[in-house]
Amino acid sequence: MPWPNADDMEPGDVISILGIDHVFYEEEMRSGGTPSWNNKNPGNIVHFHGEAEGYGAYPGKHNDIFAIFPSEETGFEAIRLFLRRRQDKTILEMMRLYAPEGHGPNNPEVYAARIAERLGVFVDTPVSTLDDDQLTGFAGRIQEIEGWRPGQVSGPDDLPEDVSQWLFDFPARAEREAADQPFAKVGTRAEGVKNIQRRLNELGWTPELGVDGVFGQGTDAAVKWFQSQNGLGPDGIVGNKTWRSLLGL
Repeated sequence: MPWPNADDMEPGDVISILGIDHVFYEEEMRSGGTPSWNNKNPGNIVHFHGEAEGYGAYPGKHNDIFAIFPSEETGFEAIRLFLRRRQDKTILEMMRLYAPEGHGPNNPEVYAARIAERLGVFVDTPVSTLDDDQLTGFAGRIQEIEGWRPGQVSGPDDLPEDVSQWLFDFPARAEREAADQPFAKVGTRAEGVKNIQRRLNELGWTPELGVDGVFGQGTDAAVKWFQSQNGLGPDGIVGNKTWRSLLGL
């Protein structure tokens, strides 16, 4: 791999610095965009159960819960394959599965209605009856729903200063994983969540959190406590501002 100071870097590896993800590929690094763009995964297909790998995602690689694909084309085709695999479902049933109510701002009924209108069908239309053009339109609408905002593309010779320094400070995979500073909220499972939990314990949260890398309700309460104490909106999300405050930056 061409990455300086990181001979063991592999395509699909992710490093997180102060809540900002940087996703590495063969000869480029993506950061600063939406997760779907960073991961070349326009459908935000999760990495569990091996399904995404069957569609061409990097084996064993993920960014939080989401799979990472080697190309945007492969990631887009994965949405079509995901839909075809569930062709017994209607458009409405598919959107209830794909974007369940209660996950952020998801509204599967509204999504299904918009998709059906675009395809010229009804929300109770089975996916099995859609032709290739309609399926592609369905996949494109999912990409829009999941968000596709490009960020920054860097190569080995023009990495941002903070990333270059990170690779210099933590050249080995195990070191990078131990130093991880992920964007995190309830449900996040990552080695770097342990760093959040340790820091909150150091700052006086009681009872002390178990340092297990699982962002559960206890960690959520501790984060909100810390945010309230430091003039941050107590939303329980550890992003760039909260990371900086945790580290006294």
